[in-house]
Amino acid sequence: MNYIRVTAAILTIQDKILAAKRAEGKHLAGYWEFPGGKIESGETPEQCLKRELKEEFSIDTEVGEFVAESVFDYGEKCIRLLAYKVKHLAGDFQLIDHDEIRWLAIEELDSLKWAPADIPIIAALKQQAEAEPTSEFYANNAQAYCDETLAYDINHVRDRFVALLPNTRFITPHILDLGCGSGRDSKAFINAGFRVTALEASKDLALLAEAHIGQAVLNIRYQQLQLKNSYDAIWACASLLHCPKSQIEYVMQNCIDALKEGGVFYFSFKQGEDERLDERGRFFNDYTVVSLNALIAKFDELETIDVWHTTTPLRGQDQTWINGFVRKVLGAKKRESKQTDLKVAL
Repeated sequence: MNYIRVTAAILTIQDKILAAKRAEGKHLAGYWEFPGGKIESGETPEQCLKRELKEEFSIDTEVGEFVAESVFDYGEKCIRLLAYKVKHLAGDFQLIDHDEIRWLAIEELDSLKWAPADIPIIAALKQQAEAEPTSEFYANNAQAYCDETLAYDINHVRDRFVALLPNTRFITPHILDLGCGSGRDSKAFINAGFRVTALEASKDLALLAEAHIGQAVLNIRYQQLQLKNSYDAIWACASLLHCPKSQIEYVMQNCIDALKEGGVFYFSFKQGEDERLDERGRFFNDYTVVSLNALIAKFDELETIDVWHTTTPLRGQDQTWINGFVRKVLGAKKRESKQTDLKVAL
């Protein structure tokens, strides 16, 4: 199916989100939406949003990180709606394509009659708001968390990961430690002679990790990762487990884009069926071996090396982890590989 790619702005001022009512005479007139528009040929979603908001409201904006996507079939057309956080920079709001605008708190959004494609975006916003206490936990417990994780031994997984890295005489593999936490694994990779870029969303954890590994840590969220063919491997140990399902495919795709062809990607999640808050108030997106394999299968560029579960003691209880090793290959190569496997099976 061919989709029309459309953007949506999650524009927030003082914790209130902009909602705009579509004008009479337009498709879905009278319905409310997050403003945006169709991505034109050659445009990025970010460029589209800046242009559309200038045209629709005469305002200047800065487009931030991805929020969520929604796919909806209106019958006469099927759209893929991509929502991004947006910051208002300058200009008074002028109504050009809309009859009315309102500024609403997240809990007030359901009071309006929304365009169907926008409704899943609201659900994603609520879900992500529930995940915010996770950031507060790490800010308030950074040192204790680092002390706990530094003592946690996962040499066996790191050794498997290292064995999968490209074996070259003249180029040192470059590893992205995505959500490095205490810096435990970054330190181990550095000591083993690898080039390491450590990324950590929590400012408090990033500062502690910098002191531990002796180099700068990139203090951004993995939703902000926007690099192409930069790393030989990505290590995401117990980090993507805080990424909501509404964003996980976007983040995974950004990681794939950041990998060089042939690059290895490791990730781990806690075992479970859904999303939840733990006893500490942290948000978790859990997987099983089956559901993680299903997630991996959505990406043509990924070739599965292994997906497995391990059970280890954690705070006096057994904790089951779902782990994955994958490799980035060209989609065509993956399809050829599948066809070859099928012929062999036959």
